[in-house]
Amino acid sequence: MQDWQEQVRALLGGAQGKFGVYAATPTVPLFEYQTSSIFPSASTIKVLIMAELLRQVEAGTHALTEHPVLPTAPTGGCGILEFLSSDYRPDLMDLLHFMICSSDNKATNVLIRLTGMDAVNQLAADIGMTNTRLRRFMMDTESIQQDIDNTTSPADMGRFFKLLACNELVSSRASATMKMILGRQQFADIMMLFLPEGIRAEHKTGGLPGSVLDVGLMYRARDPLILCLMATQLANNGEGSVILGKVAAITYTTGKEERAV
Repeated sequence: MQDWQEQVRALLGGAQGKFGVYAATPTVPLFEYQTSSIFPSASTIKVLIMAELLRQVEAGTHALTEHPVLPTAPTGGCGILEFLSSDYRPDLMDLLHFMICSSDNKATNVLIRLTGMDAVNQLAADIGMTNTRLRRFMMDTESIQQDIDNTTSPADMGRFFKLLACNELVSSRASATMKMILGRQQFADIMMLFLPEGIRAEHKTGGLPGSVLDVGLMYRARDPLILCLMATQLANNGEGSVILGKVAAITYTTGKEERAV
């Protein structure tokens, strides 16, 4: 039987587009493919915004019970917040759920303004995410046209989720809050595409024209699997999602013995 890592490499090597994969447990590396390559982060950058907000909450700068003023102008893209009543005033915990669970761009932009872009990038630097930068707001088409984009890499997101798996991201309390929110993710069309229902996962998806990503933790009885899947330069996002979904299924099922080491 073909070694599962070789099977994954053959799958990725034969696909059109640029792919990156990082797979590990908190203690055992499992598989790496172009892990230092830089990818458009799309909505996966939102996990870093969440972490910085919770860091500021723990520092006393903000409270999760705050009700920030929402802009009236539409944001566009994913999410439903801008379609709700203008009388609705979500608190910061609500906005975190909107941003992560339904990838709401309006909620995200509110939280970027609240935390500050520089603070989000400083957190990335502090935890060793050297290829991850927040450079623009969500749906900022003018910046996109000027090739100003948010970026990350499989290795960077692997670092983020390793800290989260070990309850060392910001603090054990903040890590628990992030895991809870990530576990309520509403999108399961990449990492979970070919896996049975009911598998516990704490993850965040992202997508732009030509790019799809899914990063996070998946669970079995033993250590969590840290899995960061990225694809860009795609002719078709659906095909990229299928390739990454197959990689996730192979890694989760065939790599289980190595996770037990």
